[in-house]
Order: sequence, then structure tokens, then C-alpha cells
Amino acid sequence: MFLFNKTTPKLPEKVTEHSTFKRDTLILDYLAKIDAELPNYGVLYIHLSKLQNQKLKTLQRQSLIETFENVIKKNGGEIFGLPNDDMVVFYHQNSGEEIQACLVKIRFMFHDDPLLQNAFDLEQAGFVKFYNLAAQVDEFKKTVQSLMDSLKNQTLAAGGNVSPKTPQAAMMAGSRKLRRELTPAMLAKVQKTLAMADFSSLIRRQSVCAVIGKSPPQMIFDEVFVSIADLRDMLLPDVDLTANPWLFLHLTETLDKRVLASVSQHDDGSLTNNFSMNLNVSTILSDDFLAFDENINPSMRSTIVLELQLVDIFSDIKAFILAKTFAQYRGYKICIDGVTVDKLKYIDREQLNGDLLKIIWHPSFMDMVREDSHFTDYANRAERAKMILCRVDDPQAVEVGNSLGINLYQGRYIQRMLTAQPKKTIFTIK
Repeated sequence: MFLFNKTTPKLPEKVTEHSTFKRDTLILDYLAKIDAELPNYGVLYIHLSKLQNQKLKTLQRQSLIETFENVIKKNGGEIFGLPNDDMVVFYHQNSGEEIQACLVKIRFMFHDDPLLQNAFDLEQAGFVKFYNLAAQVDEFKKTVQSLMDSLKNQTLAAGGNVSPKTPQAAMMAGSRKLRRELTPAMLAKVQKTLAMADFSSLIRRQSVCAVIGKSPPQMIFDEVFVSIADLRDMLLPDVDLTANPWLFLHLTETLDKRVLASVSQHDDGSLTNNFSMNLNVSTILSDDFLAFDENINPSMRSTIVLELQLVDIFSDIKAFILAKTFAQYRGYKICIDGVTVDKLKYIDREQLNGDLLKIIWHPSFMDMVREDSHFTDYANRAERAKMILCRVDDPQAVEVGNSLGINLYQGRYIQRMLTAQPKKTIFTIK
């Protein structure tokens, strides 16, 4: 529902066909961060993907994360999850004995799995592997690169068919930092805090701009959102607010209501037109949206874009049609958000009657375009003039987008270009 600004890794300016590992920069960024102290750090690579009891792995995963979190908080470190569910733990050498104690706990956690039933040494069983970064940093990088290349090859062999659990989808996700899951008790505390907080301080903006060739960006509208990363860092820095989809849905509904109230009251003093909001379908059908609609100037409606996530749309298509029809009747524009390049073939913007379509940029974008000879047909059907390429963090994305006939962009790179300009020019989408 919201932009994950702080967790989106910076993308490289040059992407080649064999730079899969370079595209997955979270781990590389962390290695760069600890570069000066590299000899003081080790890596524990846990091959969770080798476990045969998937149910056991799922049940124990959260306990595993919490086990290592307690260790790395003391002396430094980080936990990453890889696309195949393997876990990477960076730890300071001062925590060596505590890491060994964690292995004892792991042995008990997974003792019923066939991989470990008769194994006394987790490393000999092939379940874990230690890397001394002072001497083995290149070996560690090759291990991760080999994994990513293997996933890409599996995707190509599968003919590009994608589902949420396929290797291609996993590659798109890349590595991720692992944190504790949000619980109902935590959610209740967050909602209580949000009810009392100065919400305007949590609202962020990022502009959608027209960029053609080397011309400076021309602002179309501002997206108004709450950064989940900022919210997490402020309230629960050690918790993954998105891990439990049902609790996260409740959280986003709370945030929707606060955003609507804040915007309708003009809390920041400048939101009068040409902006978009990320909302749940259920929010548009709620009393809170009716109150928002009644409180704003009717002339504003035609300049406001309501962004709805693709996964939310298809979770209840009838509710989406009802919400969309109502919103468009009142004058709002609808943007279908959260579309990855591999999903474009399944989306008919005209049939969904959306005004705009937002596609997520990823360094593998051109690989997928080259592999799918029908991409041009999909883009034509969606109408390039109504396509927005988002999460644009480097100039290559604009170059690729322009070559495909896309003119609307959003992301940190675009925002930097816009901020560097002495004055913004604002256009309105008709």
C-alpha cells in the first residue's frame, strides 16, 4: 500500500546480462558499510532451503530470527533473508561464543527434520556454513551470486511463467532484512500511538514527473504517503510490519484514515490539488472516505489520483469495481499500482477502467522485455501515455523507459532531479 523508501536498495547505473548479484545490493551495501571493520565480522549462512519439513521451517523461522536478533543487538550485525529462504547472519567476532550457543538452540529447533536427525555437527550436515570475512569475503559473494544465477536459470527454463512462489518472483524480491513479525499486541500499541501522534510529521511526498530524453522533469502530481520504513524506525525498529499480511492490512486501514483526515484538514498547509493517495479498496467504500469527500473543495476532485494496489484489486474484484465506479463518478482518477513487468501481460487497463497504470522498475526489467516478444502488445494495450515507471533510482531506468515510449516517472532519482531545479512546473493529466 505504501512506498518502502528506506528499504529500496540503490540500483547500479550499468546492468549487464550477467550482473544478477550486483542487482541485489542490500548485502553489498552492508558489506560496504562494515568495510573498515571487515576483519572483525563473520557470516553464518543457514541453508533453510535444504530442510525437508517445510511446515517445521515455517513454524520455527520467527523464533530463529529472534534468537539471532538478541545476539547482534549487543555487538553489531544484521540478518538477511535470501529469495530461496536461506538466512545470512552477519555477526561481530566478539559474539562468537553466543553464535555457537545459538547453533545449539537451532539443533533442538530442527531436530525432527530428516536432514538433521542423525547429524551431530550442523556444518558437516551442510545446514550451516561459516565465513571469515577477512579471508573469505570473495567466496561468500560467489556463494550468493551462484544462488541468484541458479534462480535466473530456473526461471528461463520454466519459460518465464511466474507465480508468487516462482524463482522469478523471488529474484524480483531479492534479499531482505529479517525482523520479528508484527503481533496483535504490537499493532494495538501502534494504532493507539497513531491516534495521538502529530500525523502530519509522518506524511511524505514523492512527485510523478514527465521526463523526455535529457529534458528536466516536469511535475504532474505529488504522491502523498506514509513510509512504512520511517514508521517502523520510529515505533518498532526491530519489527517487520509487513510480515503478517492480515495485521498489515489492519495497519494500512488505520493509516488510510489518518491520511484522509490529515489531507482534508490541510494539516501541512499546501495540499490543495494535483496529488495522489495510496488507499485500500475498503477505505474508498468507508464512511471515512465519504467524510473526506464532503470536506474537500469539489474542484479538487479531478486533480486527485487514488492509487490502488493490484493485489488489493484482485482480492475482491467486485468491491474494486464498486469503489472505482463511485470514485470516478465523483471525479477522482484511479491508478492501478504495484504492477511488475511480468504481470503486465495479465493487466488490461482499459477493461479495469483505470486512468493510470504504475509499473515497478527493476534492473531485470529489460531481461524480461527481451524474453517476452509480446511486451510491445501489452504496452500498447495499457497505453504508454498512461503508464508510470516507479521506484526509479538511477538514470538507466529513464533511458530504458524512454526507449519503450514511457514518459511518466517516479522515484528517488527523479526527486533529486526535481529538487535541483530552481522552480517546479506543474501539469495536469487530462
